[in-house]
Amino acid sequence: MKQMNMLVSGLVGSGEHKRICVYFSDKDKYAEGSIPDCKITSSKGFNKDELTEIEEYLRDNRDHIIEEAKKVNPMKSFLGRK
Repeated sequence: MKQMNMLVSGLVGSGEHKRICVYFSDKDKYAEGSIPDCKITSSKGFNKDELTEIEEYLRDNRDHIIEEAKKVNPMKSFLGRK
């Protein structure tokens, strides 16, 4: 997969409905997906092959993305702090 920007949310929801939102962008193209589904939920500009590749990336890197999401502090992010 070519290099692009990726943003990861913290854990969203509760109980069995927990998920992580993952946003990919490349210039004027974007794709938004979620974990644990590893599916793209919305996109603009990416072709079908690129979206398939992004979904494969989500599946292949699921554990790492979950670990990164656990580090996200929503309040600090909201306030623009690291």
